[in-house]
Formats: sequence, C-alpha cells, structure tokens
Amino acid sequence: MSALTTLLVDDEEPARLIIRQYLADFPQVQIIGECANGPDAVETIGRLRPELIFLDVQMPGLSGFEVLARLEVVPRVIFSTAYNYYAVNAFEAGAVDYLLKPYDRARFRQAVDRALQQLSAGPDEALQRLLLQLQTAIPLAPAAAPAAYPPRLFVPQGPRLVAVPVDSIRYAEAAGDYCTLHTGTGRHLSNLGISQLQERLDPARFLRVHRSYLVALNAVRELERDGNGGYYLTLDDSQILRVSRSHAEALRPLLG
Repeated sequence: MSALTTLLVDDEEPARLIIRQYLADFPQVQIIGECANGPDAVETIGRLRPELIFLDVQMPGLSGFEVLARLEVVPRVIFSTAYNYYAVNAFEAGAVDYLLKPYDRARFRQAVDRALQQLSAGPDEALQRLLLQLQTAIPLAPAAAPAAYPPRLFVPQGPRLVAVPVDSIRYAEAAGDYCTLHTGTGRHLSNLGISQLQERLDPARFLRVHRSYLVALNAVRELERDGNGGYYLTLDDSQILRVSRSHAEALRPLLG
C-alpha cells in the first residue's frame, strides 16, 4: 500500500511542527509540503494533489473554507484550529475530523486513523457525537484547579514524548496556540497554550508577567521600571523579558 500523501496548511510554524512530530508515528503517511497562507495552499494543492490536508481555518489571504471553495479536486481534510465554532461548517465541507487546538497525541491519532481507514467524506456517527461535544463546549470556562502540581511535563520530540522537569523551566514563551519552554539546557515546544500551562504550574513558583511570558520566580535576578507602569525583568542568565503594565500588579507582593 502506497503512503498517504499529506500537506500541512497553517500560518503558524509551531502548529506545523506539532503535526510533523505527531505524524512521525505514522510511517504510512508522507508529508509532501507545507503552506503558511491560503493562496499558497490553493496553488500547492492543485499542483501536488495530496490525498490528505491538515487545514487551519483562520489564515492570511484566504480562510480554510475559502481554500476548499477554490479547489477543483478536494482531498480528505482534517481541520486543525483553535476555534470550536467552525465545527458545523467543517463537517458540512466533508471534513474527516476536526482537531481543536491544542490537542494531544492521542486525539491526533484518532483523526489520522479515520483518514487511513478511508472513511466517507461525510461525518459518521462518531463524528456527529464529536460535533455535539464541540458545539456544547465552553472554551473560556476556567479549568478546575489541579489537586497537585506535576513535577514534570511531557513534550513531543519526534515520535517520543520526553519529560521536562518543572524545576528546569526558567520561563515559557507563547508560540501561537502552543508555547516554548526555556530551560537551562535548551528549548522544548509544548502542545499546551501558555494559559493552559499557567494552570498546570504552581502560582507560588511561576508568575505570568506578560501575555507571552510565564516566568519562574527563582530565576529572576532584578526588575527595572520602564517609566510606563511596567518593568523590565532580568533573569540570572541575563535574559531580559518585558513585564507588561497589565501584569505589573502581580509583582506587587514581591516588591519591598
């Protein structure tokens, strides 16, 4: 059986990286290209004729649905997006599945297994149940506080999941719908968004200082006011991060 040819379409490189890493579990799937905007996707799909595409919804130039509307031959589609309210349109467009970012490896496997089983273009009974779950989900509802904070996090690295000790994290940086964990020995891309990561980590040890930054307090060396109500934060390795004005109040208990 020949490999299932696949194209990745997403304007965020971290999102494409996660898909590449997760697809390493599927030797029967061959990635033949990547696109970062709608017009390029239309041209590349028409030229390469992939059998499957992973398709974001909100992209520069054309949306995912506009891309599909411009195709002469529509391949199997697995939507990958941070927004649950496109699910109805996705299944009306004949999607194989609808991945709601950030998703884990197990959920991703379900979607690829459906594609490999060559399901019909319309949603089956299982997909209808999934659609109902997505429609009734409340994406902004606060998650319940964990009973205990984990000592380590598992992040994808090729076909494996590797453990990153929480004690080694110096700061986390938002990367689209995911985030990059900066440690003393390197960087790791987590499939958690930065707000989700904040919920997993002990607030007595990690502080949100910016919409893009979550910092380990024991790594902070000094603070400097920026004159506009915010701060510049310097870590003990001389890395400088911006503390936004909206998050500066969180630092007040730390100020003498």
